[in-house]
Amino acid sequence: MTGTLSPDVTGTYNPIGPYNDKPSYQLATNGWFIWWDGIDSWKISTLRGTPGTNYWTRTDPAIEGVYTPTEPATGDATVTV
Repeated sequence: MTGTLSPDVTGTYNPIGPYNDKPSYQLATNGWFIWWDGIDSWKISTLRGTPGTNYWTRTDPAIEGVYTPTEPATGDATVTV
């Protein structure tokens, strides 16, 4: 994960098993998750399965690419696997 983000969710995400029939990942340093919502979007949030208030989203079946922030989060996050 790269980008100039607030909160800072950049770093290496490790696979932690499937969620909604797609792989999910957890940030090694502070517990953020990348997960599929089961409908049409990938999310980056503090809880797997719940976006919460600070999160990023990507409406695309592919995990790799740019994720858009939802306020108060800021900055476009770029995910590569």
